[in-house]
Amino acid sequence: MRITLLSFSFFILLFSTLNTYGQNRCRIGGGDFTINTTEGCAPLYVEWKNNVPNYTFVSYDLIYGGGEPTLTSRTSYTYPQAGSATLLQYGVTKSGEEFSKCVSIKIYESRAVTTQYSSCGGGKIVMSFTDDAILKAYDEIEIKWGDGETIKWQKGNPLIFEHSYTNVATPPTVSITGLYSGGKACSKGVTYNLPIKFERPQLNEIQMTAVEMRNDGTIRLTYKGVAGIPTNIQYSTDGSTYTTSGKRLTGGTQPYDIKGLNKDQTYKVRLSSEDLCQGSTETQPLATMTLSGASIDGANTLKWSQYADASQFEGYDLLRDGTIIKSFTAIGETTFTDQDVECGTFVEYQVVARLKTATSTSAAFGIKVETGSAKPLTGGSVSVLDKSSVVIKADVPGAGPNTSYELSIERAEAGSTLFKKIITLYNENSYVDNNAKTDELSYCYRMSYENSCGQKVPVSEPICTILLKKNLTTLNWTADSPILGGFDEYNVVQTGSAGSSEDIPVQKNTSYTVKLNSQSDLEYNFLIKAVSPDGDFESLSNVINYRRSAGVFVPDAFTPNGDGFNDILEAKSEQLQSFDMSVMNRWGVVVFHSDDIAKGWDGTVEGTNAPVGYYYYKMTFVDDINQTVEKSGTFMLLR
Repeated sequence: MRITLLSFSFFILLFSTLNTYGQNRCRIGGGDFTINTTEGCAPLYVEWKNNVPNYTFVSYDLIYGGGEPTLTSRTSYTYPQAGSATLLQYGVTKSGEEFSKCVSIKIYESRAVTTQYSSCGGGKIVMSFTDDAILKAYDEIEIKWGDGETIKWQKGNPLIFEHSYTNVATPPTVSITGLYSGGKACSKGVTYNLPIKFERPQLNEIQMTAVEMRNDGTIRLTYKGVAGIPTNIQYSTDGSTYTTSGKRLTGGTQPYDIKGLNKDQTYKVRLSSEDLCQGSTETQPLATMTLSGASIDGANTLKWSQYADASQFEGYDLLRDGTIIKSFTAIGETTFTDQDVECGTFVEYQVVARLKTATSTSAAFGIKVETGSAKPLTGGSVSVLDKSSVVIKADVPGAGPNTSYELSIERAEAGSTLFKKIITLYNENSYVDNNAKTDELSYCYRMSYENSCGQKVPVSEPICTILLKKNLTTLNWTADSPILGGFDEYNVVQTGSAGSSEDIPVQKNTSYTVKLNSQSDLEYNFLIKAVSPDGDFESLSNVINYRRSAGVFVPDAFTPNGDGFNDILEAKSEQLQSFDMSVMNRWGVVVFHSDDIAKGWDGTVEGTNAPVGYYYYKMTFVDDINQTVEKSGTFMLLR
């Protein structure tokens, strides 16, 4: 009965105390507990542990609102949604004193931002955020477009925005994440992955490939259209306000002319196609190029506009009469002085801006050179064409389709100082001399020219054909330069009968020993090649044929009777490294010996005519592949 009365007295005291502090529970004080966290991302798991000793009663209100608490004995809780909460600890000690402690808890929003998108055609999409409590909770939104590009949406920015994809072959996935700043316990929310499906992706195929300003002020645009999609062709002088020149719906690659413009002004051109979002999709603009220049002191100084968009730029090509004379890689390189021009010549220049996916070409700019002096010939060559022909080439300064000049060519046999004019060419810089014996002689040539102003240059230094000869296993050739301005080295070109080919560098040497073995082709053609340092000119020699291991020929009779025919017994071969031969009579007596294949027997023995009859020979020789060969036989001496 006493225990029952005590319990009843405790609950009376508790009820009395709760009524006393009903509106100020957090102000009682004296409570103590540890807690794992007080802020974080929703859902936030919180757990705690009482630290008050000697208590009779302790409990908690998980979301204390300041009034009568809703008490529970649990020691953990997961706060499911964003917001703020107060965790109240309340209890009574064994001595009857009550205690309390309150802790504020902050739960941050972590739900994904509500996002929608529309595909407008091509690679263009329009995305929007829903302006709700979730969006308002975050400090900023990170958007990863799935094509390598990332942006951050800030509070106050428009809720609707666009993005354009270059590649529409693979549908991307956009990742959208809410972020918190300022070192908060929650750094970001849940990432929302939004798959993108492209509608009418062929809009991306509408692109420009070339733009060219013409001399009459017409911009010739080359582009690819898509059938059925209305496309406006637009141009601008300032890059912000565009004027529509026309509209087309046809597909495929096609030209379009924007007429009535100023060729000396730069314009930007773009295509604008109607999309599925009641808007338009614009291509990246292409800028036109301008070019100007002047003739000063015999040289042409040129200047062109810097291309307007560095992100598209790859380089410039400067053309003279349709041929590239100089390329540039820096976008700021916009001047050049062309000194390779001649008095009286008229030349046309254009500059082409090479872009990542297109080109932009200026109008042609023409200059006539009125001053300056004729420049000497600095490039030219002579080359053997066949057994009777030599081709002569010259690099005439300033030569082009709009130039006029006379080129004179003189010839002399190598070693002679007597040059004779063989031809005068008009506006041509190459000639074939068909009156030569290239296997027997080397020919030297000199050249001079007269430009359209009547200015003449002295004759050039002689350049001579390469004459190649063979002496046994050694190739020798003439040393006179075959290229005007010189060359770096000779190359021996070795071509085998089985199809093998090799260029053998020999520096400036004028001889070469053939190196063959038993695995080499049976027959080779050799020629000598020289090339100018810039690679513009090449000279070839005559061709020498070489048979591997050709052997030695000895006649089966000779007649040393002094008539000048067949008076000497000679062994014949062209490709031996060494030679030794003895002739013996029928009794084995040596009547003649030689280690020089060029030295034969005249049919005498110690000044006396040897008798008519059969004789024997024995020889030993080393051939061109280092094989030692012994050979013997008989022959008849007749008179």
